[in-house]
Amino acid sequence: MEQNVIEKAAMYAMIAHSGQVRKSEPDKPAIVHPMGVADILINYGADDGVVAAGLLHDVVEDTDRTLEDIEKNFGKDIAHLVDVASEPDKTKSWEERKLNKINTMRDKTLREKLVPTADKIHNIETMERQIRQRGYKDFTAFRRGEKQQEWFFRNMYFSLINGQDPENPLFKRLEKSINNVFERTMDEYLKNPTVIVDIDQER
Repeated sequence: MEQNVIEKAAMYAMIAHSGQVRKSEPDKPAIVHPMGVADILINYGADDGVVAAGLLHDVVEDTDRTLEDIEKNFGKDIAHLVDVASEPDKTKSWEERKLNKINTMRDKTLREKLVPTADKIHNIETMERQIRQRGYKDFTAFRRGEKQQEWFFRNMYFSLINGQDPENPLFKRLEKSINNVFERTMDEYLKNPTVIVDIDQER
């Protein structure tokens, strides 16, 4: 029986990321992140091509595989979605790369924005979970600190919702976690975790 595209992409990503670990969670293999992104996309009803791109979205950026390899194995549509989700030349500074991503994402279609949105959701929810587990904020695993991370996540969020329905559940989930990590509610929770802080309230 022929392997479906999601199973094929999962196997391809597992092999490509073999031996790598997550930057923010060095005790976990790198494949945990694309698998998490794919789960988010599946839960929100994304088509198989988008889910496959979610599994593959870090392959070109973080391994020796190329976009040409992706296109050869998965076709032009999935390769394009991976390209949209990938960052440009890593020889550029963090600020240049993030600003480029913010600007180029603004006018993409909803389908093109699904993988980047799920990617940001998985990353920010990982930050949120770690803050709660540790009892303090720690951005030392990242190339830039809290202020720069907030700048990137908020501006990326605004680019993602540009031209789209901001009430889309995927966008609302991203907005909620961004607010939880960077707004006062999280700071208040960390100062006194015995006090119940309504972090689920709509802002």
